[in-house]
Amino acid sequence: MINRIFSLLNLEKRKIIYFSVLITEKLFVLSFHFFVVNYLSSESYGIFNQTNFISAFFQNILMFGVAIPFIVEVSKDYRLEKIFYNFFLPSSLIVSVLIFFIIIVFGEYFTIIIFGDPIFKNYLLILLIVITADIFSEYIIVKHRVEDKLKYHSNFILFRTVIKISVLLMIFYLTDNFFLAFLISSISYLLLTLIISYLYFDLRPSNYYNLYQKNVYKIKSLFYEGFQFLIIYIIMTTSSILINLLIVKNFDISTLAIYNFNFMLASAPITILGYITFYALPDFSRLTSNSDDIMSSNIFKDLLLSSIIFLIFFVAIFSIYDIIISLINEFYADRFLFSLIFISNFVFMINNYLQFPLLSKKKYNNLIFITLISLSFNLVYLFFINKDFTILTPIYGFLIANIIAFILLLLNHISAYHK
Repeated sequence: MINRIFSLLNLEKRKIIYFSVLITEKLFVLSFHFFVVNYLSSESYGIFNQTNFISAFFQNILMFGVAIPFIVEVSKDYRLEKIFYNFFLPSSLIVSVLIFFIIIVFGEYFTIIIFGDPIFKNYLLILLIVITADIFSEYIIVKHRVEDKLKYHSNFILFRTVIKISVLLMIFYLTDNFFLAFLISSISYLLLTLIISYLYFDLRPSNYYNLYQKNVYKIKSLFYEGFQFLIIYIIMTTSSILINLLIVKNFDISTLAIYNFNFMLASAPITILGYITFYALPDFSRLTSNSDDIMSSNIFKDLLLSSIIFLIFFVAIFSIYDIIISLINEFYADRFLFSLIFISNFVFMINNYLQFPLLSKKKYNNLIFITLISLSFNLVYLFFINKDFTILTPIYGFLIANIIAFILLLLNHISAYHK
């Protein structure tokens, strides 16, 4: 019976261990958020979440969008591994230095956009440190991903979280200074990723130049595919980033903290989705590399597992939402906001799997068209249809974008099936 359930959900012993470690990490993160909202000001809590959100956005851009095309392509040509790590990681760091220089020069302008007030300018330093650490971290994760090292990946994710959170809490307890605690925590995170990258990758300048000379065609090909995927990523992420930026612009960083807390609760399953797609996309690309038949893959099993996790999590958190709020601060309470974010994320999760066939077959133009249309509906709603801006307004826009994308992706697959 258990074996049948495992088979139905595409699970095995090592994946159970993998999920156990990562769920432990997620519980650790949730506990941290429940704890700090009682001790940090709403401004500090909003800054903490905004910094990590913006870092994730920049980190993906500074990887040139090549991670997913590489993951898809490396299943057919393992020689790409050396090129990807030892050429693209230094390239990301070089471009990062240039971007950071621009951010520092126009610091006040970027501070207002990101944090809503120039008094938070010092936090740009922390943002730049976190972005750099996230870049190293993502290359490490990609290495674990293509080599199917579930154990290494789960342990790395847990360890980096423990380092970041424990250092932040310890320094804040000793100094009662959130900026200093966040700064030292971020530096600790950067040092961790630097040490692991040193062990994993050959980042010598001479090796960088030689790799480019010998593999210029493959590098240009990955850059081209990455640029296409980067367009998709920016369009898709615009709907999410608009939520943070519009709330900061129309309200303040404290109001953003309300959204951040409910987003954190509602998005825990999205993190678990990332754990599943960690192995699901390479697996899908490998199993469908010589066939257009998605039934030969495990995509529906992975989708079923994700859906079950989503629904169990929603019922559990929705049932004890009032208890959670009673343990922290009534300021963050908004059950409807939590539900709306969760529904949006659930549709986003389904869309994530519907994109697999297009990503695997490198049909990036189709994805660009679909995401661009969905974003257009969001923008029309936000800036032309809606007249009364509230904290819910950008969430409705995000939901609209995801529903439109779902419809278009479904129509695309139906059309491809009947050809």
